[in-house]
Amino acid sequence: MKNPGPRNVLAVAAVVLIGLATLVACGSAAPKTTAADAQVLKIGFSPLSLDDAPLQATATGLQGAAKATGKFQVAVADPKNNVATQVNQLEQWIQLRTVNAIWVIPISPAAIVPVIKQAQAAKIPMIVDSLPSQANMTTGAPGVSFSSISYTVYGQAVGKLIGQCVSQRLGGNAQVIFLRDSTGQVSGAAADTALLAAVHAATPGSTIVRTISPTSQLAAQQDTLSALQGAPDANAALTLNDESALGALSAFQQAGKDPKKVCVVGGGGGAESLAAIKAGTLYGEVAFDFKTDTQQNITELGTMLANPTGPGKLLTVPVTVQGPAQ
Repeated sequence: MKNPGPRNVLAVAAVVLIGLATLVACGSAAPKTTAADAQVLKIGFSPLSLDDAPLQATATGLQGAAKATGKFQVAVADPKNNVATQVNQLEQWIQLRTVNAIWVIPISPAAIVPVIKQAQAAKIPMIVDSLPSQANMTTGAPGVSFSSISYTVYGQAVGKLIGQCVSQRLGGNAQVIFLRDSTGQVSGAAADTALLAAVHAATPGSTIVRTISPTSQLAAQQDTLSALQGAPDANAALTLNDESALGALSAFQQAGKDPKKVCVVGGGGGAESLAAIKAGTLYGEVAFDFKTDTQQNITELGTMLANPTGPGKLLTVPVTVQGPAQ
């Protein structure tokens, strides 16, 4: 499942949606409309739950961008993390033909397989935020595209970033404290494997001297301090989320280490982390680029609206690096 993250969708979505109005003018089956909105195309957005603030922000941004074009409306469902509710809401959209296209972040990809088939039969294209295999499908199925995070790419990017820091600040050799992600923010095994392989490739002279699994920023600070007692020469910390990176940074500072002479690298790209990067204390972070992801999803919906039976694609959420390299 994607970690949704804040999506700055309003400006991007507005530009893309305006372009789509022309693209789909001659295509797609129209939903039932009144005379007043006969020219308005409707996109259904079904997230996991609107109780999640970033998903609520995404929904609000999409609705605002669509309204600004005068050519689109965005209907938003709120399944509240209930699989049956999400399925029922999607089926109602399809059966009543109240939308032209659907973007769904499925609570259970397998559970919406019948929904995907109904949408294909109705020629209502879908973007599904999962891997095709999770929905028992393959890439290229007519009228459905998938959008997925590659945790392997994410882990590789974080590993390369710390390799860069170790080369620049530490002469190519580091003693690293690895803070494994146990918060559920990223997919553990795939990201960890890719991360450690990238570290070894980028800085083969470095060693992981301690591995810890904090569950919060405070725990990361406390656990890193304990790790530093057993490995006082540790001069780098590596993790996959904001909280652990900031906690490790605080621990290094508390232990008397100059943050501009060590390497602390993480993932997430939150506001506090970006401020620390700007200050030069946190070396850098890798984040999922949900702004570009939103843009490519909307663009793909437009392509499918123009040709609802055409083969779908597998889209990948891009990553962006925040730090000295940028």
